[in-house]
Amino acid sequence: MAFISNLTIEINSTRNETATNDTLQSQGLKWISLIILLGTLFFNLLVVVLLISRNHKSRMRFFVINLAIADFCVGVFFVLPETLFNWFHVPWNLYVCYIYYVYFSMVPFYVSTYAIVVLSIDRAYVIVRPLAAASKGKRYRYGLALSSWVIGCILAIPYGVFGTYSEEDVYCMHDSPSVVFLYVDLTTIIILPIVIITVCYIVIIFTIRGRERNGFLRGKNNDADNGCDTNVRNRGISKAKIRTIKLLCVVVFAYIICWAPITIAAVITHHGIAEYGLWFLILYLLAPVNSLANPLVFLIFNQKMFCSKTNKTKKKVCSGTTFKTETETISLGS
Repeated sequence: MAFISNLTIEINSTRNETATNDTLQSQGLKWISLIILLGTLFFNLLVVVLLISRNHKSRMRFFVINLAIADFCVGVFFVLPETLFNWFHVPWNLYVCYIYYVYFSMVPFYVSTYAIVVLSIDRAYVIVRPLAAASKGKRYRYGLALSSWVIGCILAIPYGVFGTYSEEDVYCMHDSPSVVFLYVDLTTIIILPIVIITVCYIVIIFTIRGRERNGFLRGKNNDADNGCDTNVRNRGISKAKIRTIKLLCVVVFAYIICWAPITIAAVITHHGIAEYGLWFLILYLLAPVNSLANPLVFLIFNQKMFCSKTNKTKKKVCSGTTFKTETETISLGS
């Protein structure tokens, strides 16, 4: 990420040393960067297309599309120029640097981060106030999603202001004017989102446990006339919501795994505790994998999106395998 002072210079010098001493490793990292780029673009676009093509509309679907678009923009505005200019050594251009890279490369990072925060806030609201949440319309959804983009555009302004291009060395970078800038960025991209998300999940856990103790999430009430469980639908909805919470936990965990190492590395290298090297390049390269992991997590949790529906039997059939009936709502349908 670009919150390290003179990061591009250090990375380029480290790449030169790596290319001299470990040519095989350097070449491998270059192609890994290309795979990350292609995967980020393909899988996020796939998620957007699949969700838009679904007839069933829900708030969760809307917010997942919002996150997928943000992650797709990460691939276009950050991973693409990093891959072309820093790994495949395409010469930087003044206009590409100032118009395309220094500002717009950071906007989707913040948007992606706060899109996850927005998802967590919405899930907490749905669990705590289900009736009120059900009555919210498009203004609520678009307002909440738009807030992540507004926050991203505002927080990325310093990067556009302090962007630097050098014609002599032919590099483009984000320059942090002081250590305060480093810690403000550390707070807004890691600490604050994790604190908000943690609070949301604490509220969700306590709410779910309270309802379990009161018997709202379990218990049967059999109807003597038809011999069926009258609470099947309610329990199914609760199960889908809880499954959505698990999905978001995986997304948050992937975010921490991808960004915490490079964040810690940025701090310790800035203070001279450790020196830049191949280990730093690997962490820097793998940080945007978060934007590749998000669509993969949603696709894995919602494999039934690939299945075709049979109206007569109301069963899902996928590759010759029959799944349970549609009474079990999938994660993105809640």
